[in-house]
Amino acid sequence: MVLRGYVPTSEETLQTLAALRLQSLNSDFSTHAPFPRLEELFPPHVLHARLPPPCHRPPTKCRGARLRAGLLAGGLWGQALAKQRAERDQRLRGRLREEGASTMAAIVEKWKLLQGMGRPEAMAAYVALVREWPGFGSTLFDVDLCTVRPWRGGGWGQPWQQAALTPLSPQTPVGAGRQRLWLGIGAKAVSLYKPGEPEPLDSFSYGCISSFGASDSSTFRLSVEDRDLLFETSQV
Repeated sequence: MVLRGYVPTSEETLQTLAALRLQSLNSDFSTHAPFPRLEELFPPHVLHARLPPPCHRPPTKCRGARLRAGLLAGGLWGQALAKQRAERDQRLRGRLREEGASTMAAIVEKWKLLQGMGRPEAMAAYVALVREWPGFGSTLFDVDLCTVRPWRGGGWGQPWQQAALTPLSPQTPVGAGRQRLWLGIGAKAVSLYKPGEPEPLDSFSYGCISSFGASDSSTFRLSVEDRDLLFETSQV
């Protein structure tokens, strides 16, 4: 879960978790100890998030200008653009290597501080840090929240009518439009999280859930209290 980015915590804590894993694998720091690859210790998406976003050229409005741009793209201009893209990609790869080396150095420094800690203690400390997240132990699914509508009863055979989104709760409004969320299935409740956020947008105890299920291969429906929630996911 940690490497997949499903434990929202600070980068400092992620580095500590990586150091604890090295301690449990290799015991005390040594230059002769085998080093796993960084992506086996630290979530790769954290490094990628440090990179500058790609630049997008604004769309050309004039039809004639689009035609001229298309003709130029097939000649020297297209070659120049391809060269620029290659140089940009090379710079990004270099930046990613630098960020990776910096992160690995920070992890190693934390590993050195764990000298004398046994494998059971390192594993226990690792689990204790992860358990600080309230959603620890939940099974998480990537979902798109499509629709929230007032529940009016009825069976599964009734067609789903798209409606304007309503807030999940007065305290935590979600707003309008499709939203990428985590659906967490825990021991006591079902919770909705914004990806990377430690606190849930809303939680529903199992006593409040009146029905749930998959209406097709990519759609999941949850009826809770006075609302129906419709999700789309490839993990149905």
